[in-house]
Amino acid sequence: MVIADPAQLPRQAVEALVLEAHRQRKLSEAEIGRLLGMESRYQIERFLKDHGVELAYSRDDLEYERQVHRELGIGHRR
Repeated sequence: MVIADPAQLPRQAVEALVLEAHRQRKLSEAEIGRLLGMESRYQIERFLKDHGVELAYSRDDLEYERQVHRELGIGHRR
């Protein structure tokens, strides 16, 4: 890794540690946001994507969201 601005080293080091902890499933996306000062889920997802980390979204997550949508009457196709 080339560091263009040495003043950014601490931030880059924190990001590297956060990424590795997330890959090892030791940090959640919400914890990443708090540690890196990110206010929205979209910022966190963009950060992870920019660093080659795929969204952790399982079939169970999909089924859960489908069930919630059915219960709320959202997105029901007829």
